Amino acid sequence: MNFVNNQNVVFRFTIFTIISLVFFTKPSFANSFVVAKINSKVITDLELTDRYKFVLLSSQIKGLSDQDKKSLLNQIIDKMVDEELIRQESDSLKIAVTNDEIQDAIELVALRQKKNAVQFKLSLIQNGVFFENYAKQIESELLWSKIISEVLRSKVKITESETKEFFEQQKFDINVKKLFIAEIFIPKDEDSSNHAAGISRKLVSELRNGADFRNIVKQFSRDSLSAENHGEIGWVSQKDIDKKIYEEVSKLKNGEYSDPILLTDGYYIFKLIESKVETKIEDQDLNVARNNIFMRKLQNLAKGYLMDLRKRAFVEIDRERIVGR
Repeated sequence: MNFVNNQNVVFRFTIFTIISLVFFTKPSFANSFVVAKINSKVITDLELTDRYKFVLLSSQIKGLSDQDKKSLLNQIIDKMVDEELIRQESDSLKIAVTNDEIQDAIELVALRQKKNAVQFKLSLIQNGVFFENYAKQIESELLWSKIISEVLRSKVKITESETKEFFEQQKFDINVKKLFIAEIFIPKDEDSSNHAAGISRKLVSELRNGADFRNIVKQFSRDSLSAENHGEIGWVSQKDIDKKIYEEVSKLKNGEYSDPILLTDGYYIFKLIESKVETKIEDQDLNVARNNIFMRKLQNLAKGYLMDLRKRAFVEIDRERIVGR
């Protein structure tokens, strides 16, 4: 009987602890200031600091220099601006997600960390991260998935000539090396600074030292479509990707990461997941070709859609206050 009573006491204490942390640990807005404006919405330094804490917690990046911190903060604020634009676009399209959908997504994240939702929430709070801000991030990711599914997918059209061209190219490669790759995309800086190069090199170093690739993709990659798939692009051959990329990635062993590769739009970090050599392509691979073309077109459409949202919106980022904090 005493054992049962003790269990009840422990359970009540745990619940009380969670409630206390949730309801009595609130951010102080007394010294808060605005670091970004997106149309009628703002992002405060407290929200930016909270996301910064979460990024460090989830990616386990340590030992950042002052320059690395500046680069990281600039990457984070750009991602937060994208998320706010997605929420505003969803409102105009009357696209919404339910609390249940957000909760289900959080439970999946918790499950990957071998926790339940309550344990995951408590771990965030104990590390100084406000759960409401994290839930807001999850909401924007779900909204973006719905925009891609409900608005963009139907706009992708594949012509017969495109399919035939793709199939013919593959058919003529008798012994073609195939690479299953994943990417992290860091866009170029808007100004003449070299923050993107610095953070790209830092991410490669952390990945090679054992940082979790999926967490890095989730928090840093700005390719919104591949990020939805944990950075995975899929199987590619030499003719499918830029020559510069193939030369670097083909040298890797399975599980290795490339150095940052600078292309016209920014820096790319690639992971070689698996490689194989195919000696024959059957007619049924036509469906694979169509899917490859579809995903490439959808990826470009999604990237362009997000860029257009930025162009049409009023976006103002106080980068001097960000890097000077």
